[in-house]
Amino acid sequence: MKNDRDNWQLDEPNPKFLKRFDFDATLPGTSLLTLDVYDYDDIFGDDLIGKTIIDLEDRYFNLNWLTLADKPIEYRQIYHDSSTVSQGVVKLWLEIIPSVKSSDCKEWDISEKPPEEFEVRVCIFNCKDVKIMDVEGTSDVYMRAFFDSKKDTQETDTHYRN
Repeated sequence: MKNDRDNWQLDEPNPKFLKRFDFDATLPGTSLLTLDVYDYDDIFGDDLIGKTIIDLEDRYFNLNWLTLADKPIEYRQIYHDSSTVSQGVVKLWLEIIPSVKSSDCKEWDISEKPPEEFEVRVCIFNCKDVKIMDVEGTSDVYMRAFFDSKKDTQETDTHYRN
């Protein structure tokens, strides 16, 4: 059992954990890996948001999964026992490595990458099914685009009486 409670994140709807956890397992054997996601509470007990269960035997003995050289990144839905609706998604990557080869295993860097500058280009070709907003049965249409803040807003030219 691993617990990462000390690294809780305040007011973060999309937390980035960027942690690696290593477990010892014997296959075949106990093979269900359970990931629990909790809401941190200072005074009262932490609340379970949801959990996902991964069957390691199912993967390890699956020829399709074994033949993949690089294991894919997974998006696992987390569920709470009180609901059939997903409570969110955990993005993870899982490898099963024989213990005798663990020293030969490649170490992957999963730390957060520094931000990079990019230019984003959006080409708008046309619109379809635009609602008529003027009394004359036409609309004066233009588009506005922006990222997180509206200070860098950009607009297209206006197409009158469309």
